Amino acid sequence: MNRRDVLQASAMAVSAGILAGTSSSGRAAQAKPQVQQGSLLTPLDESNPLEAKIVVFTTVSPDVDASIRFYTEVIEMELVEEGTLPAGITTAPGAGQAGRRYAVLQMPEPSISAQVRVLEAPQGAAANRPRPDSGPWDPGLLVMEGVTRDPAESYHRLASANSPVISPPRYYFFRNSTWGRDVDVMSYAAFGPGGEQMFITSDVRGDRAEWTLPKLHSGFANAAITSLDQRPVDAFYEKALGLRRTSQMECFQRNTNELIGAPHDSYFLWGNVGAGVSIEVWEFKAASGTLYPTSLDRTGLAMLTMRVSDPARVREMCEANGIEPVGEGALPIPGNAEPEGFTLRGAVGELIEVIA
Repeated sequence: MNRRDVLQASAMAVSAGILAGTSSSGRAAQAKPQVQQGSLLTPLDESNPLEAKIVVFTTVSPDVDASIRFYTEVIEMELVEEGTLPAGITTAPGAGQAGRRYAVLQMPEPSISAQVRVLEAPQGAAANRPRPDSGPWDPGLLVMEGVTRDPAESYHRLASANSPVISPPRYYFFRNSTWGRDVDVMSYAAFGPGGEQMFITSDVRGDRAEWTLPKLHSGFANAAITSLDQRPVDAFYEKALGLRRTSQMECFQRNTNELIGAPHDSYFLWGNVGAGVSIEVWEFKAASGTLYPTSLDRTGLAMLTMRVSDPARVREMCEANGIEPVGEGALPIPGNAEPEGFTLRGAVGELIEVIA
């Protein structure tokens, strides 16, 4: 048989096999269409059923007086409470023994920002997120973010106070179709006296609302949590606090990478979980990173305090999903020296204090 005859015979054999597969027995063996489940972004009014909101950022400082001066003189917050921790108030990781000094600061009214709690660091304390070794690709609690009326004036004020900054203000733009508006801003990243990292941002859109706050800065209201995989982070906040993702964007902008201290070719996703809670979750596209779990005996940004409408329900949800509190009790807040609460540890090591 010549080559042409061989090929023709082979084609006929294949064709016969295909036709045989259409017999009644062959049809029964064929794969059938299957329904697949996906994940949708959640409408804002359904994304935060327990009304969770960041109400306090806790930073640990080796020099409480320097931190008070920074937040009162540079950011123009008001010192509303200071004292020493009583015994047994919380068993959160790193809380330690009684007698540690603390101070609570807040912006004057009207303001929508959270308070900042400065906790005295133990002697020789290491950093929660060591700099310059760590970067935004390392999973964990990264920054607290606030807004300014004027990025140039804000940057000059912090630089004049010798606050470390990664770069001067950088411009960047996002189109957020899930929010129905554009993000058109200038931002820069600075560090406080305890090593806490901040983002300070200014809206530069031509149709921006008039600035109505009494000071140059708004204070701090938003937290960014970085990861190499956003899915377990999203899952933690949904299982523990009922929060569901409301937006998703991508960033591949050299200006943004310069502002956060990332390599110029870095790429990451970011978006919010819940409405009104003020948490951004970032997913950095990096091969590896170092997770830095936070603790109250290490310097820098250490813990978020989140107020919820039903702490008992949060406990029930955590128990049902195998999430165990890592501490009981809560640190003092103005007007409540011994608030009821408990502490959780998030998917990338961040401490979350839950109070009523």
